[in-house]
Amino acid sequence: MRNEQGHYEHFIQQGHTILDKTDPDSSDAELVSQRLDAVNARWDRLAAQLGERESSLTDVLEASSQFQDTIKTLVKWLPQAADAVDALATQSPAEQREQLKVMLMDLFS
Repeated sequence: MRNEQGHYEHFIQQGHTILDKTDPDSSDAELVSQRLDAVNARWDRLAAQLGERESSLTDVLEASSQFQDTIKTLVKWLPQAADAVDALATQSPAEQREQLKVMLMDLFS
């Protein structure tokens, strides 16, 4: 819309120039005024929609960044976890549970 802002402003300016040169009580003035109002309303709706979409994209980008950070953490953690799980085979079930708790605590801290 930024690229079209100049065209929009020029159009509105030309419409007001026509209105200034037209009898205010004429049907032509009424028609031009209605069309200018319609263009203004549509422009405002589009600008609002664009703002909402931009905000949504910003939110999604932030969530994506957080997801990527989490994935990076998991990728670093998985080889260590695999080694630790392999080492669990020699431990008792109680020791295995404790070791797994420690591994998960390390991951989320």
